[in-house]
Amino acid sequence: MSLSGHQRPSMSGQRELRVALTLTIAVMIVEFVAGWLSGSLALFADAGHMLADASALAFSLFAAWIAARPATPGKTYGYYRTEILAALANGVALWLIVIWIDVRAWQRLQEPAPVAGGLMMTVAVIGLVTNLVSGWVLRTARTGSLNVEGAWLNVMSDALGSVGVIIAGWLIREHGWTAADPIASMIIGVLIAVNAWSLIKRSVNILLEGAPGHLRIPDVMQAMRTVPGVHEVHDLHLWTITTGMDAMSGHVIVQDVGRSTEILNRLNALLSQRFGIAHTTLQLEPREHVCQMGGAARG
Repeated sequence: MSLSGHQRPSMSGQRELRVALTLTIAVMIVEFVAGWLSGSLALFADAGHMLADASALAFSLFAAWIAARPATPGKTYGYYRTEILAALANGVALWLIVIWIDVRAWQRLQEPAPVAGGLMMTVAVIGLVTNLVSGWVLRTARTGSLNVEGAWLNVMSDALGSVGVIIAGWLIREHGWTAADPIASMIIGVLIAVNAWSLIKRSVNILLEGAPGHLRIPDVMQAMRTVPGVHEVHDLHLWTITTGMDAMSGHVIVQDVGRSTEILNRLNALLSQRFGIAHTTLQLEPREHVCQMGGAARG
């Protein structure tokens, strides 16, 4: 028996993504121009990160739009997983950016180049303020979508990167330490890599239909056994369709098959209220039938 629950309780965050995308593109253009004028690799790295962010936000916006399309006979779960694919693509793109940053930073350490620290600082401050505004816009929508959370992580890692560029610009302007520029680039790369790895790991777990990180099968089974009329629970599976939409299937051995509807309703209420599992597929089995099958097997 099953309970259909294809409605995710969160919004797709399309409006927030549009605002963040507009702000990101504007600052990205400024940073590219300023990086070229000042000779700052750190600004180029931050601008490159923003280019990845802009692409990720655009992809996320498309994913949020297509994920809202209804299910079809050929796509019985709809297009929810598009969001997870977008999050995975964002994570991989960030890792490619990290490789590029590290290669360029190493080359710059071997062959130092003059950098305009004052211009570098000014543009980095603009980037920091813009990223903080974008992060604030996305803060609520990210809790209901891994796709939007990926965009939020990109934006916030950009903000941390801007702080590094500001510090590097000050060191160059006040002390003439040009090595601060490629070092800041490497630090930005580390920040990006950490966030990207977390995003990739969570996305892959969902695509492999691993159990949600906040749920433990033994805990769910133990809770289900407390429902009156339930004798045993087995063959339980937990997975995530998309962020905020966990699913479960399993077999439940019941004492009295005549109370199946009552037991099923209680189980679904328990799973929804205590564990947030709204989509369930439960097969109820009479205890007598299971015992007979077990005896036949032994014979």
